This record gives sequence, structure tokens and C-alpha cells, in this order.
Amino acid sequence: MWQTLAGFLRPFNSDIALAWVATLLVIYGDSINGFVRNLVRRQMVVVRILVFIALCTFGYGALTVWVVPFVARFLSHQPANLYVILVVGGFVLLGIMAERFNRR
Repeated sequence: MWQTLAGFLRPFNSDIALAWVATLLVIYGDSINGFVRNLVRRQMVVVRILVFIALCTFGYGALTVWVVPFVARFLSHQPANLYVILVVGGFVLLGIMAERFNRR
């Protein structure tokens, strides 16, 4: 059973890793933006705009590009039973995190 489920999911390993990272960025993006906003709030408007352009394009983009391969590699080295548990549990955990964060 574990082998069958893992065999079905493994071809989507990179997509699963990307979904996890993207979901975390969606959940915590406002908090990150708020932190950066507090850091640059006394700067000129042009500086604030440039910082947020850099954060949203290069920062989030680079974070995604660099972290996804590590997550995908980690998942690919797991045995079938643990792989399925991690994938399903990971999405459940992300759902719980999103729901709890949404209540704030």
C-alpha cells in the first residue's frame, strides 16, 4: 500500500515541495512584509518602494528557488511509508497553520 501511494506521489515531488514553500510564503508573507515595513518606515518613499520591489521579486523568488530543491531532495530520500506520511501530514499541517494564522 505504502509503495503504491508513494509511487503515485513521487513524480510530483518537486511540485509538492513548491506547494509547501509557496503556502508558507502566503501564510507568513504579511508578517514578513510588516517586519520590513517597520524597518524602512522612516525612509524616503522611493527607498521604501525599492525595498518592497526587491523583497517581493528577488527575496521571495530567491527563497523559493533555493529552498524548493532542498525540500524536494529531503522528501525524495525518504522510504515509501515515511514519504506518504510526510506529504499528507505536511499538507494537513499547512492547512492547520493557515487556519490558525487566519484567525489572528
